[in-house]
Amino acid sequence: MQGELRRPAATSQRPPILRHAADRVLFALALLTAALPASAQWPGAVTVKSCGATGDGQTDDTAAFQSALDQAAACGGPVLVDPVKPGAGYVITHTLTLKPGVSLVGAPAGMPFMAWEGVPREKQTGAVLLARPRREDWSGPRKEPLLYLEGGNTVRGLYLLYDQQPWPSDREFDDPASPYHYESVDQIQARFLPEHVTPCGPTISVKPGVASTTIEDITCGRYYDFFYAPAGGKIVVDRCYLFGYRRAFALREARDVVRISQVHIVPNVEQPISWQHAKLHAAITAQPENIAFDFGAVDGYALNDVTVFLCHTGFKLGADESRPFTDLLTGEKVTFPWGQGPWGSMHNIKLDNCVVGFDCVQGTILPNQLSNVMVHSSIATSQTFAAEGGPVSRQAAFVLNPGFAGATLQISNLSLSSFAPSRVVSTARMVEPGNGRAFLLDCPTGQPKVNYATRDEAHLEIFGLVISNIPDTHLVARTAGTTTRVRVRGFVHNGLAREDGTLP
Repeated sequence: MQGELRRPAATSQRPPILRHAADRVLFALALLTAALPASAQWPGAVTVKSCGATGDGQTDDTAAFQSALDQAAACGGPVLVDPVKPGAGYVITHTLTLKPGVSLVGAPAGMPFMAWEGVPREKQTGAVLLARPRREDWSGPRKEPLLYLEGGNTVRGLYLLYDQQPWPSDREFDDPASPYHYESVDQIQARFLPEHVTPCGPTISVKPGVASTTIEDITCGRYYDFFYAPAGGKIVVDRCYLFGYRRAFALREARDVVRISQVHIVPNVEQPISWQHAKLHAAITAQPENIAFDFGAVDGYALNDVTVFLCHTGFKLGADESRPFTDLLTGEKVTFPWGQGPWGSMHNIKLDNCVVGFDCVQGTILPNQLSNVMVHSSIATSQTFAAEGGPVSRQAAFVLNPGFAGATLQISNLSLSSFAPSRVVSTARMVEPGNGRAFLLDCPTGQPKVNYATRDEAHLEIFGLVISNIPDTHLVARTAGTTTRVRVRGFVHNGLAREDGTLP
């Protein structure tokens, strides 16, 4: 209107008001730094595109990546993964070796990809690696990993996707014209993985005996196995979003502390959890090798803030002849004597919709300390447990095997429940209709133990236990000769306070 004062139009190009000389200098330096290539901002850095990588989603960029890694090894600098255009990615077909001191960095800070939002593949950007392992790297006597770390390495800020691994919906399983069609869910569970899924090597493997490895800010989908450490220590894993077919973390031996935190193993690394993949989830969770954390002889692990949704087994602790540890590279079946079972501590653990929460196989005199743990066992299994009163389903929050006799679980603030979200997995069954139990105890007396352990039974001590949707009749099952009891202080069962003591 006439006579009205008009303000100048706002513009995003308008510089900030800098009142002090020092601020003006810093601002100028920031502008100069932003204009520099990434390799100039990171001393000794090598970018993958400077070594010929295209990131077009079609060209094999493995050789360019390895060239960048080799160049960085000369000075110990990092290799930087340039962001790609929407829908593109770097195709990696065989092993990338990170020599000592070399790091591979995509996003310098923060996650490389917002998976929960379900960003379609054609819109994904950033440090995207498309893993397409060649047949010769997994079909022989030894499987090769995608990334092989030789020590002192950091892998950070990458989105890894095995985009050629199948991920069929329920509609595809039901369609007679589909290559994934089967007549029943039982057939899907028995045949889908061996007939369609590439049994490739682990995504990340650490050279035996090395130390100082850091894995952080990683998103990975459709892996066969994700992380494998044959032996070593000083391993740090932080902020990973994962989901695949078999093991997420497998540690054969670790003679120094392994720290794992803020890990999310949930099938939303590509899209929100889909109600259209219930049969696929049934196929994955039916496999006993589908284990979130498989620990052989791990000396002092430390875990915190872990969420696992839809898996067969949350944690497998130890290995013996009945339940050996499988070497992910060679297929060797490995066992450990009593006294070399894993020990350590874990806090803030959520296992949601599993067959077995904790499979305690081989023990040691040192305890496994757990606090703030939630286990929802609600997926049916055909495996059975030879209980005193007859076989029951091997579906439970905790299974204590014979090799765990003499060992101790110390648990505080434990919540157990059972519910069956059939929209998520078609084999969902609550513990009662599935004929499972909260605790399955198979620790008969007389098991051989190291001479410094005089206990004849496993100790399962719980301080603060809340159980929901599991009746008294399905709390505990034991094998013949087992004297182990579940001792509880502070017990609430289906909303009612119970007396301290042992579970029935």
